[in-house]
Amino acid sequence: MVSRARPQRLLPCSRAAVALRPAPSGAPATPPAPSTRTPSQAGFADIGTLVGVALGMLVLIAGLTLSRGVLQLGETLERESGARAGAAWALELIADELARAGQGVGGGDPRLATEEALELYESGAIGVRGDRDRASPSAARRPEAELLPGAGGAATANDELRLFLRRVGSARRPRALFEADLDSTDRVALPDGSLLARRDGVVESIDAGPFAPPERARAGTLYRVRFVHDARRFGSGRFRVLEPLLEGVLRFRVVGFDEAGASVPPCGGGDDAASRSCRAQVVRVRLTLELEGGAVLARDMPVGDRGVRR
Repeated sequence: MVSRARPQRLLPCSRAAVALRPAPSGAPATPPAPSTRTPSQAGFADIGTLVGVALGMLVLIAGLTLSRGVLQLGETLERESGARAGAAWALELIADELARAGQGVGGGDPRLATEEALELYESGAIGVRGDRDRASPSAARRPEAELLPGAGGAATANDELRLFLRRVGSARRPRALFEADLDSTDRVALPDGSLLARRDGVVESIDAGPFAPPERARAGTLYRVRFVHDARRFGSGRFRVLEPLLEGVLRFRVVGFDEAGASVPPCGGGDDAASRSCRAQVVRVRLTLELEGGAVLARDMPVGDRGVRR
């Protein structure tokens, strides 16, 4: 009887199982199956990669730009905050000078004290005369009594005069001119031997330099102008000193008001009766500072004791 081989039953397996089955030792390796992607499909894949990279770069650039913008915004806000703080300080300084206007002026004559409280009143400049140190015993080098040219003279030292104005780099500018008994070549010796220039009672024309009217909106610098009376270094008290207070000022506006609250037009700095009477009407002033960046600060200030509201 002839025996027949019994066919073996093949167990089902997946292609993956067959692919993972190691080849018998010594058998040739099975080559990988050829790719079924067409060239067009490969090109689309490369384009997708490039698009992804481009989008990532755009996101990165946008993030950097946003961060730079935030930093610039922070710097701008910090700069504007500093400018506003500087403007507030400048207005406080001017208010302090105006509060002393007329004090100790005129040798005790209230009429002279009133008329000489403001030596200059323009729309873009103001000049104040007042005794800043008569209550300070330590101010021995500024003795107003020893600077009197005689009975009835002004009882303030030369550097008691302060002017505030704005300057820009323009060629055509009006000048802050006023007429006053500011100084002379006369000398007075103090007990310590110091020589000071004193007033001689003669009214002269004083040039405090150029200033920019508020109509000229251009960035400039706010200055305080003062005069010295130290004859040891200067020939007379006419020597003026400019002190920068605030930069980036587009406008500096001065508006005066009388006791009734009506505005007083600018009177200049003349020593004639009409000009002196006009300036004597001003009991309060409103100062406005307009800065680069759009900030505007305004403040009402009394001129001496007469402008204090009760």
